[in-house]
Amino acid sequence: MSYPSTDNSGENMSTVYDQNVDFYIDFVDRGLNSDRYLPLLELMTDLIGARLNGARVCDLCCGEGYLGRHLVAHGAREVVGIDASAELIGHARARANSASLTYHRDDAQALSSLTDGTFDVVASQLAIMDVADHRALFSAVRRVLVPHGVFVFSTLHPCFKARPFHVRDAPENLLDENGEPLGVVIRRYASEGHFKSGGDGVRGHMGSYHRMLSSYVNELIRAGFVLERMEEPLDGPANGALFSEVPMVLVVAARAN
Repeated sequence: MSYPSTDNSGENMSTVYDQNVDFYIDFVDRGLNSDRYLPLLELMTDLIGARLNGARVCDLCCGEGYLGRHLVAHGAREVVGIDASAELIGHARARANSASLTYHRDDAQALSSLTDGTFDVVASQLAIMDVADHRALFSAVRRVLVPHGVFVFSTLHPCFKARPFHVRDAPENLLDENGEPLGVVIRRYASEGHFKSGGDGVRGHMGSYHRMLSSYVNELIRAGFVLERMEEPLDGPANGALFSEVPMVLVVAARAN
């Protein structure tokens, strides 16, 4: 059996997203139109809590900007969206529905366009797994946050989803005779690095960086954060029995020391 590459080089993800922008925007729009993202948006808002009211927020790896639009609608004073993809920044600017939303092209691993200690909140929606160096990202986020500012991010769950698998050669799920998922197959959890799933979804087109859960937690602490809360939201039974038992997403809230 063959497995996908898990080296740490990966591809230039900003270029990959620019090249696949129409596919990605269509994927996001289908999720927005079906309210698929709403429970996760509400959970992230809950983890930020009252700190969102009047806050200056960085929407990290903002994509087409739906998280930032949601946060402005729920009390943020200002949202600055950052993404490495010029194409996605263009879509975010076109979709901005408030003067409180601005967007800049920047590298999440450096945030060189942002000043130290100027954000109350940094939020990131399902994007950390697109960034090659999570350690540099965590350090950059800590730098731009005010003391005791909060970093809330969601990512594909590193234990059950964002790991090396390949749709054809090494499928991610164990299926029953009807093709319905019975369980999640874990093959090489400890093999960190970039991989492509080989399917026709986002991870087939763009790939993902897999990391162990301990890598996320330990590097957050090393960067100067205190963990506040971790959540593993589940889908309802309507989306399949497996996904009401096995979480596909991890959400983390961490406070800057």
